[in-house]
Amino acid sequence: MIPRGGRVLKALAATLVALLLFLAPAPAAEAALTVAVNPFLSQGSSLFLGSSVSEILGTELIGTREVTVVERSQLGAVANQQKLALSGVVPTETAVKAGRLVGARYFVLGAVSRFGSLLVLTARLVDVESGAVLKSFEQTSRDGEQGVTLATKNLAAEMIAFFSGGAPTEGAPMDDYRYYLYEALGYYNLGDYRRSLPHWERMTRLNPKDGLLRFIVAGVYYQAGRYNDSLLAAQQAVTWDPSFAEAHLLVGKAYFMMGDDHKATPALDRALELNPRLAEALFLKGQAFKNRRRLDEAVDLLVAAIEADGSYIPAYLSLGQLLIEVGAAEDAVGVLLPARDQEPENAQVRFLLAMAQYLRGNRKGAEEEREVLKGLDPSLAEKLAELLQ
Repeated sequence: MIPRGGRVLKALAATLVALLLFLAPAPAAEAALTVAVNPFLSQGSSLFLGSSVSEILGTELIGTREVTVVERSQLGAVANQQKLALSGVVPTETAVKAGRLVGARYFVLGAVSRFGSLLVLTARLVDVESGAVLKSFEQTSRDGEQGVTLATKNLAAEMIAFFSGGAPTEGAPMDDYRYYLYEALGYYNLGDYRRSLPHWERMTRLNPKDGLLRFIVAGVYYQAGRYNDSLLAAQQAVTWDPSFAEAHLLVGKAYFMMGDDHKATPALDRALELNPRLAEALFLKGQAFKNRRRLDEAVDLLVAAIEADGSYIPAYLSLGQLLIEVGAAEDAVGVLLPARDQEPENAQVRFLLAMAQYLRGNRKGAEEEREVLKGLDPSLAEKLAELLQ
């Protein structure tokens, strides 16, 4: 069994929310600005990739309070009317002219370049008023085109941090930051993750390089079943805070729920390097080995998960089921009895314990578990009755 809810996330969300406010860095002055994003040049990569990167980048910037993004169609129309070449390598002076025509304060020029298996995203921020390049940005995808979305989101976060100073601003914006936190927690505590998410996302735009905030957003996505979004947000969390063990764990969990055990394992290994007693990381790694039929290693990891956290029931369930499958019913009973003592109303524990009791020849013990199961989960009790016959 794989738990859908994240106990780590709930604990951190409950205890570290105040930290988000307390540790908000020194604010920067707020100023409205308009940005034009030119389609990125693709060099050695798919022709559509540069256009996709600029679309993702523009979408990420749109939700930021300080930024208005010029519509691509408007930029294209101006380029056609003025016969401006905005494809290929665009000179800074051309960007300045186009920016002025569409009323932009800044103009973004960028490229996606392939170097073997690496894709490097580079961007220049041109000040339309002065004609100067204010800042250059760079992000790398080590997973080829599969990692481009994450690299682009990180590129956007770098730009947002540059525009905003990387922190909530004083006065009304700071009040807004707390308003979003209040609303986000309100919906989150009601279990309405869908309505909670927009508020968390707005907070990340006020504080774009906050690893804890990205982690919480990733966890909310995870609980909402949006595992791809959860993966991206968790990867951003470890980008800004590489020592965040629970964020690496969440990367592994997201990969696991997407059915990719192999990609999950390195993230789980990193989480365990940072915190060797993360029960959920040990459990998920054990599940990955179990799925690959590397059963001895799976047993060791599941036992380690129980030793790390004796109350972590999913590890008992997984280990008990594995022992039943390999014919070690006596050992399975020894694992499942403590789980039953901790959670006597857990129907899955009762079901597996009944199976283990039956397989070791204790028919009476199996029937006792089935009688209790009737009141907990009648459909599961019926299934058990069929198996015991």
